[in-house]
Parts: sequence; structure tokens; C-alpha cells
Amino acid sequence: MSQRDPRLIGGVYRVGQVVTVSGILTQYTAHNNNTNGVVGLVVIELPPTVDVQRARQLLQAVERRRLVKSPSLLSIHDLGIDGRRAYIATDPPRGLTLRQVLENETIDLRRALGLAQQIGRGLAALHEQGIAGMDLRPHLITVEREASSDHVQLDDVGLRPLLGGLDYIPSQRTDDIGYLDPRYAPPECLQGGPVGPWSDVYQWGLLVFELVTGRVPYVGHTNAETVDLQCTGPVPRMMLYKQDVPGWVQGIVDRALAKNTAGRFAQAADLLAALEVFLPAVGDGDEPTIRANPDTNRAANKTPGDRTEERVYARLYYEQEGKTAQEFAMEEPNIIVGRHDPRRGLHPDIDLTALDPKMTVSRLHARISYEGTLFYVEDLKSHNGTRIGELTLTPKQKQLLQHGDVVQFGSVRLVFKVPEESG
Repeated sequence: MSQRDPRLIGGVYRVGQVVTVSGILTQYTAHNNNTNGVVGLVVIELPPTVDVQRARQLLQAVERRRLVKSPSLLSIHDLGIDGRRAYIATDPPRGLTLRQVLENETIDLRRALGLAQQIGRGLAALHEQGIAGMDLRPHLITVEREASSDHVQLDDVGLRPLLGGLDYIPSQRTDDIGYLDPRYAPPECLQGGPVGPWSDVYQWGLLVFELVTGRVPYVGHTNAETVDLQCTGPVPRMMLYKQDVPGWVQGIVDRALAKNTAGRFAQAADLLAALEVFLPAVGDGDEPTIRANPDTNRAANKTPGDRTEERVYARLYYEQEGKTAQEFAMEEPNIIVGRHDPRRGLHPDIDLTALDPKMTVSRLHARISYEGTLFYVEDLKSHNGTRIGELTLTPKQKQLLQHGDVVQFGSVRLVFKVPEESG
């Protein structure tokens, strides 16, 4: 009877190159002595507080994932416990991560939607088997490029909940497998709510936004601010960052990123059905041809508070004796506040001439901008300054502008309000 080689994990796998390390977890390439093939190998050192029986129970979720087969999913071949180590053998990593693609390649709309479609197919295969709550951070998605076609693979095998069950405390590094990155997390995960297929749909929406625009939709100055934006912020308009984004793309993303889980697509099959209304049926790796947006779908794509449809981002109100005497609509994401210049025949976007008989407002006094989910005001080196409440702005430095703020341009005081909040 042959004896197990103690140098082999599971008596089969000889570890090779280290791919990533996250505390108690290490990912390797390894040699399978039974097949003479190369595999990916996840090895987890069990903490002293966790007994082997508990580890076996936690691996049952990975066993369920092992049974799901799809070209868009990383295949799991084997898993088990070897002494005080848990191991999971998978296909070896191939291609680039989606993070590397996003950072180093130009992704046009056609390719972005093709990648999104394949990610959706991987999710649909999991949802069909009752598996949800995946980790869809871009460094856990692989893109293999062949000729002009992409092959997308979801590499998550359920490691984050497994590590959580093993009492692992993650670092704050964004590449830590156990870390819950608020930029890529649905509101219910951040608030401790129930997780399901709808959570994967939300993450899909975040990825589509980034694939199309090149930036994540919700990011604050701190993690706490990012969490707040993720949980309460409106869905940004993609056309602010990428011209000519079809309205139907925004409509699908709006629904995927609904804060109320009931407002989202229920599962990946539903979002694929919506996406394929506009895209032809294509095989894995093929890129789609974008169809024109039918007029009949425009109304369906409009969501409450859709500023693109209303053409009003915010309003400034001039008040006298507690009542609104005049209001000014912000109809573009970047507008100039100032005073009419008769010599050159120029009018700023918001012209305060009629409210400023003493001419305290400069011709080009200030700029108000809507960036992603936030509004900012910037003094343009005006003669008499710009203030928010008692704060005098430093020229050419943006200051966060919030609903209800009193903004003073020279001697003209206006109240800033966002339609969704003032409604």
C-alpha cells in the first residue's frame, strides 16, 4: 500500500509559485501528481480556534459551487482537509484580471457590453443552482483575449464567506480576499441585510458602470463616505463621463443599482434578458453588435429622479421674506454663475444681473459642477468672493455643496436644492 507523501497537499498537489497571500490564505500554482497537470491551489491554514469538523462544514458551500459548470466560471476539481489545512484545487489562472484590463486597455462600449454579458452568464449559471452572494471585484474576474474576442471567467469560489466562518479578520488592503471593499459591495452587505441573487445583480451593475465609463460610480474621500454613497446616493449619469452612452444602457444600470432590492432584476437571467433585447444572441467570446434604442423603450428606461430626462440637476432659489421670488435651474452638469457682459454679449448659465444692482457679482463669478453623485461649487477668482454659510471659499478650490446650503455670490444669497430631495 502506497503512503502519502507529506510534502504533497492532500497527498496529490505539489505547490509551486505563490500567486497571492491574504493572511491565513495562500493561492499557488501547483502540480497534480495524479494527472501531471498544473492546477490552481488555494491553501488555508486553519486558526487554532477552529476545529477540523467546523472547517469541513464550511467547505460544503464550496462543494456546491464545485458542481456548477460553465465556460464563464472557474472550475473546481477537488477540495478537502489535510491536517490543519483546507485546500481547494481549481483550473490554473489564465489571462489578465479585469482590474488589469480596466487599468491598461481602452474599452469601447461594444466591448464593455460583451464583457458584461459574459459576466451575467456566469452569474446566471450560479443562480440557476441556488448559489448567490459572489465576490465580483475586478481582480477576481479573468479576461482571456484571443484575436478580437474575450473570454470572461468568474474566479470567486466562495472564499470570503469561508474565511469569515474561519474567524479571519481581513486587512484593509483592497486585494485581500476577505476584505469587503465598499466600492464593489451592495448596500445590504454593508448594512448587514439578507444577501441573494439581487446582491450579485447590484455588483454586476457596478461593474457595467465601470466598464462603460472607466470609473466606479460610488467613491468618497473615506470608506465611511463611500458606504454612505453606496447606500443612499442616486445612480450617476454615465453620460457625464462617457459621451453617447445609449439611454437603454443607463436604464438597465439604474435598475441593477436600485437601492431597494425589490426594484432590481430578481436574478441574472432577468438582467440578461433585458440586455439581450438590445444585443443579438452571441456565443461565448463573441462581441455584441449594439442595436438602436427603440422609441418604445425610452419611457421604460426613465427612473424617478433621472436628471438626464428632466434636464434639471439642481436649482438655486432667491428668497424674499421667506418666500421664493425667483429660481434658477441647473440644466447642465457644469454651469457658470455670474453677471451679463453687455460689451461681449455674453450671458453666464445663471445670470444674477437683475438681482445685483450694486454689481457685486463678477462676470464669471463661480462654477457649480455635478460629479458622479456630488455637487461642488468653485469660486473663479471673483472680486467679492463666494460663501457657503459663513465659509468663504478659497478661489479655484472646489467645495462640497449640499442640499439646503445658502450660497452667497457677492451680495446675492441663494438657496441650493436638489430636486429629488426638495420634492
